[in-house]
Amino acid sequence: MTNRRTPRSWTLLGAVVLLIPVGIYGPGLIRGSATLVVDSTPPGATVVLNGDEQGVTPIQIPDVPPGEAVLHLRHPYHGTSLDYLMLERDDRKTHRVSFAPAFGALEIVTNPRGARVILDERPLEEMTPVVLDPIPTGKHAVEVSIYGREPKTATVEVFPGTKTTHAVELERIPMGELSLQLTPASASVELLDAPRTYTPGVRLPIGAYRMRVSSPGHDAHESDVDIAHGRNLVSVTLTRQYGRLAIAIRPANAVVTVVSASEDKPVPYAAQMLLPAGPFSIRATAMGHRNLVRNLTMTSTGVSLNLDMQRFDITPGHRFRDKMKSGGEGPELVVVASGTFRMGSDVGARDERPARQVRVLEPFAIGSYEVTTSEFDRYRKQARPKGKDLPVTDLSLSDAQAYVDFLSRETGYNYRLPSEAEWEYAARAGSDSLYYFGDDADTLCEHGNVADKALKELFPYYETANCEDGFPRLAPVGSFKPNAFGLYDIIGNVEEWIADCWHGSYKGAPRTARAWEPHCARLKVVRGGAFDAPPKHHRMTFRTMGGEASDSRGMRVVREL
Repeated sequence: MTNRRTPRSWTLLGAVVLLIPVGIYGPGLIRGSATLVVDSTPPGATVVLNGDEQGVTPIQIPDVPPGEAVLHLRHPYHGTSLDYLMLERDDRKTHRVSFAPAFGALEIVTNPRGARVILDERPLEEMTPVVLDPIPTGKHAVEVSIYGREPKTATVEVFPGTKTTHAVELERIPMGELSLQLTPASASVELLDAPRTYTPGVRLPIGAYRMRVSSPGHDAHESDVDIAHGRNLVSVTLTRQYGRLAIAIRPANAVVTVVSASEDKPVPYAAQMLLPAGPFSIRATAMGHRNLVRNLTMTSTGVSLNLDMQRFDITPGHRFRDKMKSGGEGPELVVVASGTFRMGSDVGARDERPARQVRVLEPFAIGSYEVTTSEFDRYRKQARPKGKDLPVTDLSLSDAQAYVDFLSRETGYNYRLPSEAEWEYAARAGSDSLYYFGDDADTLCEHGNVADKALKELFPYYETANCEDGFPRLAPVGSFKPNAFGLYDIIGNVEEWIADCWHGSYKGAPRTARAWEPHCARLKVVRGGAFDAPPKHHRMTFRTMGGEASDSRGMRVVREL
C-alpha cells in the first residue's frame, strides 16, 4: 500500500507561496499610498477626489492611491476649483486654494416700512426697504427694529450673482403713554432702564421702569413706575431742601435784605432764618458805607457769613468816575447827600398831586450830564467820528436798562435809572420854586436847551420861552449853567427815562426815594423836558409818561454808594 502523505517540505513551500501575494500587493508593502491635505480660503468648500466626495475644507484624506488624481472643490459662496495632482507613493501633499471674492445682492424689506437695520453688528443709515448691491457673499447677521415692534434677528445667506430677499413681519408690542405732573415743573426726569428718554406723553412698552426725578435744591425721588396700556398719569412732588442763614455784619445797624430765587422779592434778614436751597442774594445798606451785595447759593448745610461793609466818606458835590474793566472810565458822577424835600405840587396838574414830604434816606451819585453818544457807544461797541458830545437819543427803555447793566458789570458797582423822587430831589437842588433857579421862565435859556424864539420862527404854533439858547435842536452836554448840586441839562436837551412805573397821581406813592413799582409792563415816567418842550414842561414838578424810543428822549444814570 502506497503512503500518500504529503512531505513536510512541500507543506512549508505552500505556506511561502501563499504569503508572497500579500507582501507584494498589500498597503504600504508593495504599492504604498499617499496622504492629501486640502485647505481653502475661505474654508467650507466641498472636496471631490477622483469623483468621490470626501468632505469640506480643511480636510486630511489618507490612503490615496499614488498616481494622477483629479481634485474638484465646490464652495457655496465662491464658485468651483479644478486641479490635477500627481501623488507619489508614501507622499504627504498639502493643496491650498484661494477663492476670488464674490458678490451678490441683499434686499431687506419689512412690514411696516422704515425699520432700522443692523448688518453684521454695523448700523445702516438707510431704513427699510433697502437693497445692498453689491454685498460680499456668505452668511450675514441681520437685525431689524422699529420702536413699538418686536425686533427680529436672522442669519441670511448671499450667493454669487444672485439677489437674496429677506422679508420680515414686525409684530406690535403692547404700549402705554407716560405723562408726569412735576413739582417743581422744571424738574428733570430720567427713565433709567427705558428704551427712550422721557418727554411728556412718551410711549413705552408695557412694563415696569425705574424713574429718577431731580431738581436743584430738592431731594431726588427714585421709584418704579408701571406702564399699563393707554395713558399713564403720574404725579411726583419733590421735597424742598432748606438751609439756615447766619449773618454777622459790621456796622451792626446795617439794613440787610434777602432775596431767594424762588421768591424774587426782598425780605428783611432775621437771625438764623430758613431759606430754600438754591441761589439767593443779600443786600446790605448803612449810612456812610458802600452798599454791599453778595450772590450766594443755599445748601441743606446752611450758609454763615461774616461781613465788613466798606466805609465811604460821603462828600456832597464830590465828582468822580468809576474805572471800567475793559478800559477807560464810566460817566462822570456827582454825590448827592440824603435829605428831605416836598415832592409834587398842590396847584399843578392832577398827576402832580397830592404833594408830600419825601425822605431820601441814603446818599447817591447821579450823572453830572445826560449820557452821551460816545459813552453809550462803549456799550454798543461802535466808534463815531470825534465831534461835539451830544446826548444819546432814540433809546428804548430796554436800551436804557441794558446800558446801566453794562456799567454795573464793567465797574462792579450798582448802576440803575434814577427813581422819580431821586430825580426831582437832585433837580430841585434844595429849591422850592417853579424852576430850580426861580420862577422866571424868560431866563430858561441860560440853564437849558428849550423851545425858544429860534424854534418859534420855524414852528410858529409852538409855545416857546421868550429867549434864545443858541441851539435849534440838540446841544452838546454841559453847554448851560448847572444847578446848585452841579447837574447839567437837568432841564431841556432831552427828556430822561425814570425807573418808576407811570401813575396818574401821587395817591399812595412812597414817602421814601425808592422807585414806585419799578417793574411794569409798559409805561414809565419821563422827566426833564426836551429841546422842543415849552416852559411849563421844564417845571420841577412836571411829569409825563413814555413807552417807546424817541428822538428827544435820553437818559441819566444813578450809581448806588
